Amino acid sequence: MIEAVSSVPLDLELRTPAGEPATLGDHLTAQVTVVQLVRYFGCLPCQEWLVELDRATATENLGALAIGGSADYQATWLQEERGVRMPLLLDPEQRFREHVDAVKPLGWRMADPRGAAAYVRSLRHGFKPQAITRDTVRSPGVVILDRDGQLQWSYIGNRIGDYPPIDKVLDAVARQ
Repeated sequence: MIEAVSSVPLDLELRTPAGEPATLGDHLTAQVTVVQLVRYFGCLPCQEWLVELDRATATENLGALAIGGSADYQATWLQEERGVRMPLLLDPEQRFREHVDAVKPLGWRMADPRGAAAYVRSLRHGFKPQAITRDTVRSPGVVILDRDGQLQWSYIGNRIGDYPPIDKVLDAVARQ
């Protein structure tokens, strides 16, 4: 967790899964917004956490979105087949990650057995493997931004499937 020390430009260009342009500011309409950094939208633990976040924030009426570098078709699948309602956005150049200091690749930490356990757990919960993309080396993460794009809270994972408990994120939102 960090204090508000950085910001993300509101005019940061992103894309919808349909390829339409969007800016970050278009999606920061709540007082604070939870942003999930997926490794890629087909990553099983990322999918499971995304669905859980979508359900929790819909119930709590909080701002939430997920950003990945690739796999527009997997983001579309999550919306159409899994019923995800929150925005899923693509940032192929990973500029968002640069602004929130989440660029360090997992490297050898991809071999952490807890990552494999996260995959098995997601399989048991009914999530289906998707095609692996070039973004597999990215760290999972969660940040909370205010309407101005100021970083209020951050959690960058150290292995595959390393997301904080949803309750911890909701507690961080409540403190903003």
